[in-house]
Amino acid sequence: MSITYIIAGAIAVVAGGLLFTRAIEYVASRLGLTTSLVGAVISPILTSLPELTVIVIALVHGGVSGAEISIGTVIGEPFMASTIIYPMLILAALLSYLRKNRTTPYLSPGREVIIPFTVFTILFPLVLIPHYIRGLISRYVIGSLLIGSYLAYVVTMSRRGMLIEQEEISSVLFSRFIENDIVASIIQLVISVALIYFGSEFLVNGVIYVSKLLNIDPQLLSIVIVPSVSALPESVVGLHWAYQGKDTLAVESIVGEKVLYSTFYPGMTLIVTEWVLKISAVFCVIVTVLISLAMIYYIARGRVGYEIAGIGLAGYVIYILLMLHVLAL
Repeated sequence: MSITYIIAGAIAVVAGGLLFTRAIEYVASRLGLTTSLVGAVISPILTSLPELTVIVIALVHGGVSGAEISIGTVIGEPFMASTIIYPMLILAALLSYLRKNRTTPYLSPGREVIIPFTVFTILFPLVLIPHYIRGLISRYVIGSLLIGSYLAYVVTMSRRGMLIEQEEISSVLFSRFIENDIVASIIQLVISVALIYFGSEFLVNGVIYVSKLLNIDPQLLSIVIVPSVSALPESVVGLHWAYQGKDTLAVESIVGEKVLYSTFYPGMTLIVTEWVLKISAVFCVIVTVLISLAMIYYIARGRVGYEIAGIGLAGYVIYILLMLHVLAL
């Protein structure tokens, strides 16, 4: 039954992600929203529903295992984005280049993407402080700081986006059946978000059940397992944009998600849990920050290619080896 849940959830999430991509672009264009606001703020908030579902379900579940699953999800999503999704974006660009749909086999996002990367690189390491400096005050202070930082980030990106030129308005699938394009796009957006949410709920239930059967530490396993399946929406959205040559939107949709997971989500989790990190989680934070620094360097150079893919995949392989070592003890 758990495998059936995972397969059904994955199909629903992928379908919802594809529908969401086209709908959010059209709605944003019609509302006069800017590409920075869409890519760095709106898209990540909506496509993070699967991960938010995991966190809420785990916290409601309660106990040590529930807290560890929520913490593992918060730490694991940025790690998986850095080590797996970035290489996938570069692969999508390469495939598009080979099919002559774009002129370069690498990503060339705009330099405005450096802002969310800088925010993430500065704030994400703060999640280590409450682990080493134990106490309620430490967790509350860092948690409140992170939540406030995200609100400031949203305001900054909204204002900065006013200077960025609008992209061409994309059509929506449901416009084939509904004459009014705005109504069609809204219906498509609602359906896509519903598919993402309920599909992710199926995924979560299936994965949590499997992890219990394997009798593996919840935090250790959730860092890899939960983000692997729940990160499908933003992966689909980012891959779609990378293949189309919309490199800034592709990278912003992923890093915007990472900003959520360096500010709002860890801030919320810090306040309601004891926030005890395993060595695997500390390793993930360090690797993720190092990759983020490398991304800033290559974005400033105007070329994000195989170097980032290699660094990311190396970090993922090392984590898997670390996890196998811990399991063998």
